[in-house]
Amino acid sequence: MSSCLRLTTRLLIALQLLSSPAFAAPGPAAQQTYAITGRIKRAGTPNSIAGVTVTLRTRAGAFVKAAKTGADGTYSLAGVPAGGAYVLTPSLAGHTFSPPTRSYTNLSASQSKQGFDGVRHFYSITGHVADGAGGVGGVLVRVYGKVVAVTDDLGDFSLSGLGGGRAYTLALSKPGFVIEPARLTTAPLGGDLSLNFAARPRLRGRVTDASGGGLFGINMTFDGPQAGATTTGRDGSYSFLAGARGTYTVTPSKEQGFYVFTPGSQQVTAGDGSLAANFTADLDTASAPSYVLEFDGRPKTVDYRTFWRWRVPLPHFFWEFWAMPAGAAGGTYLLSDGYGGNHALLFGFANIGASERGRYQLFGNIWDGSLRTSFRSDEGPAPFEWGHFAVGWDGSHVVTYFNGVPVGRTEFRGPRISPGPGAGSSRLLVGGSDHSNLRGRIAQVRGYEGSNPRAVGSVYAAFRPETVFGVGGNLLSYYFRQAGIVADMSPVGHDGTPHPGHLRGTGRGILRTCAECPPPKFVLDPTAPNFADPANPGQLAAPVDAPPPAPAGALVFDSFSRRNATYALGGRGGLAETEGGEAGLLPWQTDVAAEESQPFGILNGRAVALANGRAVAWVGGLPGGGDLDVRVSRRPMPSGSGHNTGLSFRVQDAHNFFFAHTSEGATPDAPKTLTVGYYVGGERAELATGVGMPAEWTTLRVVTRAAGTISVFADDTPVYAAIWVGLSTADGAGLYNDAPGLGLTNRWDNFMVLHAPPLV
Repeated sequence: MSSCLRLTTRLLIALQLLSSPAFAAPGPAAQQTYAITGRIKRAGTPNSIAGVTVTLRTRAGAFVKAAKTGADGTYSLAGVPAGGAYVLTPSLAGHTFSPPTRSYTNLSASQSKQGFDGVRHFYSITGHVADGAGGVGGVLVRVYGKVVAVTDDLGDFSLSGLGGGRAYTLALSKPGFVIEPARLTTAPLGGDLSLNFAARPRLRGRVTDASGGGLFGINMTFDGPQAGATTTGRDGSYSFLAGARGTYTVTPSKEQGFYVFTPGSQQVTAGDGSLAANFTADLDTASAPSYVLEFDGRPKTVDYRTFWRWRVPLPHFFWEFWAMPAGAAGGTYLLSDGYGGNHALLFGFANIGASERGRYQLFGNIWDGSLRTSFRSDEGPAPFEWGHFAVGWDGSHVVTYFNGVPVGRTEFRGPRISPGPGAGSSRLLVGGSDHSNLRGRIAQVRGYEGSNPRAVGSVYAAFRPETVFGVGGNLLSYYFRQAGIVADMSPVGHDGTPHPGHLRGTGRGILRTCAECPPPKFVLDPTAPNFADPANPGQLAAPVDAPPPAPAGALVFDSFSRRNATYALGGRGGLAETEGGEAGLLPWQTDVAAEESQPFGILNGRAVALANGRAVAWVGGLPGGGDLDVRVSRRPMPSGSGHNTGLSFRVQDAHNFFFAHTSEGATPDAPKTLTVGYYVGGERAELATGVGMPAEWTTLRVVTRAAGTISVFADDTPVYAAIWVGLSTADGAGLYNDAPGLGLTNRWDNFMVLHAPPLV
């Protein structure tokens, strides 16, 4: 072996030896520790004391260790470094210990049986209860639910023998008073404690209607040793905290005096433990004379102040008015969310003639946080025409209504946002703000926020507007009586708060008071419905266009150019009789008695569906037997009305007839489809369904002959033909509505029956 190899081998052996445990460097010696244990008991007894904190510190005061005694009173402090000088101290609130401490010098062994004897101390709690007149006696003092004391005539109480180291919960009460604080928990007692409580006499009661239901938002005033006021809550209850005992006169009231209260006022004594007597209220909206509120286009409003929450999604809604637009009322507001540019809701009248000659549209817009969606109606009022105007949102579409008939829809999925006061919004203003103010008159307003009553069933069904709005919604005001502040008569208010309306001029803007600016004016209007007598409200004086002459050769002609007939103002609808033709003036027939609500009506020169379901109306006794040409026109409008129509033909009665009607296609932009069928004995059968219609057409036309042939045309374009002998000689023809929810899309215009053209 070479010398180099031998040297390398020796070095490797040396390195292995150095790395072995035998050659490891010596470490520091392990620290010796000891334990200190013991037990703590009550002095003079064998009973243990649990929860005592035992703390070990150095003689210099530095913390070392701590432990708490268990249920058996024992404690253990392990791992105490040897050699130290220590002080051991027990502590528990309300206790002293003997010995107070134990000391250790140069700890060199574990210490056991390091016991202490504890002595518990007892303390007292004294208290005083007073109101503005002095001490209040008879207040019950409960500790942990048990009555342990009652205040004396000076309002004092005392609790003694309370063990130290414990926290005590006191609850004080007395009928007819509110004690503040009513409940108090002390810190663990370490000495005697003195407490003071305030007592306030409380008057309370309830205001109900004749059925016993509570009335919300009734103003309650109190006159006596202290004056005050409050309002009733949703259940009709009220509560008033007086500053002093004594006799008070309690008086209920509501702006404008639409409630009559029994009794008118009562006297009660605050502090005797009794409740203020309850009141009943009868609603009386009749006013003689009955006023309405006039707006003249100048800056003025009914200001209901902050109403909508802002910058949060708002729920479904429905708002309705009885109102009348004057001349030059286009672009003016019935309702606005503040005075800014974006709105939770803006609703009013649009320019005259935009969709109907001589008539306004209903219009408005809603903001979704980034985009503004505008909506309009297809039908609306003429200048100086009183009507019922409404708008609602079901989360899918905004739908407008005129005299209870749906007259327009606009898709709006939401969210619905009010941008807030910084953007001039969130304030409910009726009749305008400080711009675009209404020219016209308003009699009533009712709003639902968080619900849409029209969505029960179908938002596209016609309905019966109330002549005088019933107590409902989240805001309700009648303008039948003169007042500077109009009542919010709604049963729950909005967000739990009533919103009375303040009549004010806004010539200096919404946010500035303008004493010299004229407010809206209460006026008597002989053209308005008689809201003082809802059972006999009169009829709306809607303008009537002269009917066009019957076309040459027409057996029957009806353009429906006559006075509106809907369910508004107690109306029953109905089509009355045809306007002309060789057959003379024929009465429209239905299967509904004349004194009951009719399935069809008239709105602005077109027949409309009032019944929310299948309905048929016809004229009978037509000459020519079964060889007839029956026609009706549609007039599709941009906001959804008049897109579809339907005919009945070969009508024998309401249970035996043929029908043809159009429906929406697969998409809103797709061509309409045709369904043809019949009823025999009330049983429905379909001859064809889903038949395509041309993209553009005006008149739905059915030519039927005694031989049983049926030919359906869109204008002059044939779309369907069949032979069906049944009912071929029935001599009636008219209108047909196929299903619920068609009150907007279905319209009937220029109904006509002619002799069938000769066969070629």
